[in-house]
Amino acid sequence: MAKTKATDILSLIEAEHRQVEKLFAEAEKAKGAKLVEQFNQIYIELILHARTEELVFYPALREYEETEQYVEEAEEEHEEVSVILEEIKGLKTTKPEFKEKMSELKEILEHHVEEEESEIFNAVRECMSDQELTELGQEFQETKAKLVSNVEAALAM
Repeated sequence: MAKTKATDILSLIEAEHRQVEKLFAEAEKAKGAKLVEQFNQIYIELILHARTEELVFYPALREYEETEQYVEEAEEEHEEVSVILEEIKGLKTTKPEFKEKMSELKEILEHHVEEEESEIFNAVRECMSDQELTELGQEFQETKAKLVSNVEAALAM
């Protein structure tokens, strides 16, 4: 995501959710090398997104009684997504398991996104100021930029 202007963390996270949904829609239509390319992009986006949330967003959630309750489940969902991504990474796109695992991944993500954008975001808006959300947004962008090369390297392994 380009660092054009200061954006609050919730807007950044929502934009990334929409980007991943778009990538899944494209992957569902893709075959062969294009499907591999789409999966690689999904892998990078999801790992980057999850790690950045874990380093920036979740610690901020822990600071408020109203939001700390959401962190453990969200981290468990991230772990589940990570495991499935690694399983998919080891599969050939021509195998039926590839599509099955992609469907499973999409389902888990839809649940996670729904919960995050409704319950968690509403709770966050109740206890964090616009200033805090913007500062977290800046930190989110900076942290994500630092992680890119590591995540791309992990995909190559």
